[in-house]
Amino acid sequence: MRRSRFFCFYLFIGILVFNSCAKVDNNARDFSFVFMTDLHLKPDSTISSAFDRVIDTVNSLGVDFVISGGDQVYDVMRGNVQRSDSLFQFFLEKKKRFNVPVYTTVGNHDLFGIYEESDVDSTHIDYKTGMYQRYLGEPYYSFDHKNWHFVVLNSLDVQDKKYIGKVDSDQMRWLKADLAEIPAETPVVVALHIPLVSAFKQVYPATGSDEAYHKPMVINRSEILELLQQYNVKLVLQGHLHWLEDLAIENHTHYITGGSVAGRPSWRGTRHGPQGFLHFHVSGDEVTWDYIDYGGGKSFRVN
Repeated sequence: MRRSRFFCFYLFIGILVFNSCAKVDNNARDFSFVFMTDLHLKPDSTISSAFDRVIDTVNSLGVDFVISGGDQVYDVMRGNVQRSDSLFQFFLEKKKRFNVPVYTTVGNHDLFGIYEESDVDSTHIDYKTGMYQRYLGEPYYSFDHKNWHFVVLNSLDVQDKKYIGKVDSDQMRWLKADLAEIPAETPVVVALHIPLVSAFKQVYPATGSDEAYHKPMVINRSEILELLQQYNVKLVLQGHLHWLEDLAIENHTHYITGGSVAGRPSWRGTRHGPQGFLHFHVSGDEVTWDYIDYGGGKSFRVN
């Protein structure tokens, strides 16, 4: 009888220790991060002050890192090396004030000298993503954080001296190889600037007969989606449209267009939603998010 009691006692202690360790392990995997997009920064006192509030708000949240969804600066598409340098330098100075790593994404306003009226051409060393790379690094890459895999894509190219939504062939080859290296069950987050999936054009249809308006914003979208469907993609984080939406596709992948730090029109209004950013909370394989209105409006959470 005494031996039986001792066995039950030690079994009970063992269960407590196991449960405690499991809880510690799960907590160790929990993390949070911010996705902010369309910053449209330039050295203007009003914009500088507003973005300082964004930084202070993010720093108060205790997140693990920040992903910027593109359009860090506004803008460099018309060339002018001196002015464009100053814009990226201004962003870098602001970036230093974050207490955590900041991962950046190429946006259309970050493409140097691509427009017809630009004072440089495609032979310039900084053309298209050249200046972005000089200041911010590679235009596409991936990283891992607490058993999650994050992929940052460049969804922009240039055609006829205009930007287009496209993930080029070199990048597609890289993406296939990158995803092939991860276990099938690994949760994946993809960030890019031009949306792959959005209801924006259905809510705001073009007037007249603009057929191009209703085509996919990323011209090789189908190829990208077909690839992503083979993996455990939990989130696709998008920008560009300056509005907020969360589309749950097949109750698995959430395509979230992340509003805008700058608002719409840029730094002059809140059409299509408040100025803000997304705060994600990850626990195991589950995700919830808040939209943080840093201007003092009402923030809200989505499960």
